[in-house]
Amino acid sequence: MTPYDARRPSPIWLVATWTLPLLLVGATAPPAPAETPRVWQPMEIHFEGPVAAEGDVDPNPFLDFRLQVHFTAPGGHAYDVPGFFNGDGRGNGRGRVWTVRFTPDRPGRWEYRAEFKAGRQAAVRGRRSSGEAAFGTPAAFDGETGAFLVQERDPDAPGFMKWGRLQYVGGHYLKFADGPYYIKGGCDSPENLLAYADFDGSVPSHRYEAHIRDWQPGDPTWGADRGKGLIGALNYLASHRVNSIYFLVQNIGGDGKDVWPFAGKVDPNGSPDNDNLHYDVSKLHQWNIVFEHAQRKGIMLHFVLNEAEEMNKRELDDAALGVERKLFYREMIARFGHHNALQWNLSEEYDLFLDLGPDRVKEFAQYIQDVDPYDHPITVHNEGRDPDPGWLPFLGDPRFSTTSLQTYQNTARWGERVEKWRRLSQIAGRPLPINMDEFLEANLGNIEKIRKEVLWATYLSGGQLEVIMGSKLATEDFRSLDDLWRWNDHARGFVELNLPFWEMEPDDLSVVEAGEEHGGPQCLARYGQVYAIYYPVARRTGRLTMWRVEGQFEQRWFNPRIGAFVGSPTRFAAQGMHEIGPAPSDPERDWAVLVRRQPTRSRADR
Repeated sequence: MTPYDARRPSPIWLVATWTLPLLLVGATAPPAPAETPRVWQPMEIHFEGPVAAEGDVDPNPFLDFRLQVHFTAPGGHAYDVPGFFNGDGRGNGRGRVWTVRFTPDRPGRWEYRAEFKAGRQAAVRGRRSSGEAAFGTPAAFDGETGAFLVQERDPDAPGFMKWGRLQYVGGHYLKFADGPYYIKGGCDSPENLLAYADFDGSVPSHRYEAHIRDWQPGDPTWGADRGKGLIGALNYLASHRVNSIYFLVQNIGGDGKDVWPFAGKVDPNGSPDNDNLHYDVSKLHQWNIVFEHAQRKGIMLHFVLNEAEEMNKRELDDAALGVERKLFYREMIARFGHHNALQWNLSEEYDLFLDLGPDRVKEFAQYIQDVDPYDHPITVHNEGRDPDPGWLPFLGDPRFSTTSLQTYQNTARWGERVEKWRRLSQIAGRPLPINMDEFLEANLGNIEKIRKEVLWATYLSGGQLEVIMGSKLATEDFRSLDDLWRWNDHARGFVELNLPFWEMEPDDLSVVEAGEEHGGPQCLARYGQVYAIYYPVARRTGRLTMWRVEGQFEQRWFNPRIGAFVGSPTRFAAQGMHEIGPAPSDPERDWAVLVRRQPTRSRADR
């Protein structure tokens, strides 16, 4: 490697990325910010190191240096967080700034110690655990220490900053560390979301011009008002409470051939000669502006790290876990892993075209789990009309904390598939969230079918979903499916606002003598306490089985098309079988019913 100036530089900068200005921290003095960071609000520490440019080869600032920062919380809890070369720290690819992004999870005085090593391929040859020696030669600010104070979380903070990290808690729903359980109701299109004209060095497949009007004063931009289309699109989706967005971060050799994080030479069709070892600092800086805004708007980031096509899977290390793929995973984690709500999806349709195979997918998952200090959920997407057998090898594996299932172009009796995979994950000893991430492509001609056979069937079977739009790569205006986003909000909101859904189980068999159109009624229940029933057609509503249940209950009708309860509640005493009765109107249309136990009054209340 070419010699470089390894003198210890000073000073460093501490930045809270949401609310605080750039703050100078002396090398020998503790931080003294005007306002201290808060719990769950991401912050940055910038270190001054050797001068470099994103295209440098010897040394390569991404590959031949390794920044790892050890954060210690009050009480001793620790995070070992990877950092990255950040150019000048403001989006320019030349400079001497190395950055670590970190999201504290508790208040009090935190301490940190920086480990900065230089050496051939040091970034991917570093230690895998805190007990192992680090590879490389100490350089620049290696050993730098400091401290900072963190305030209590802000319960009024926007988006996920008030609730914290989205994490696996051992059941069928992820949960925010300081907030509610999460039900995913997301958007799966366009998968090349990041092929956006306003990003530096990007193929301009998308402009999202229809959503410029959705940008609001105070929203972020970069450059001369760049970014308004995509930021506005996120605002529009958030206005319908769409709470996840699916996107590829590398589709070289895939369908779109228009998204990648690399700064060097790239043949979009895929090539062993592509430079996958240098990263575009300005583009990734702009990506992070968009991701930050998504988090503020309550949108989870569904990172998809590979595409189905063979050339895309071969682009990094010929589909192996080598230097290119390790660096790719590390860069994505270091630059974006600080966000509270995200999941890593190892590949779209891992078993299509070039089948990566379960063992290789598990190897990829293990590497991400080793590098990611936050233990974000990891998943992989299968190909086929049924997840069997593609997803079975991952059940019970502690590296996988959520599913990403495809049952493409097949929706009848959809709820049965969700229920089956809930049971399979339970049997395997690790209950998982069941995410139906690709199904019938939505368009104006089939959205009522999707409402009746997918939305309600998924949610009332204990699952979650992302909608794939029929326009796929060509999606420019999300308003084209305005009604579907609204109906999805109605369905998910019904569950979130009225049900202890994380304690409930699918129980379709408790509804008897009802019609079977569109797969028949769907029921999610906490036996003897609360029942939610959806009828795709309410002509014949049948009876609710309530054997050995006593007490007073209330029944209410909910209109899935307008998202509101209709009429007055009716009350009844449980007597074995309960007649649901006729819908308030339009029995040929779909309706939902909420049946809930009423509190028992004490003598003092009577």
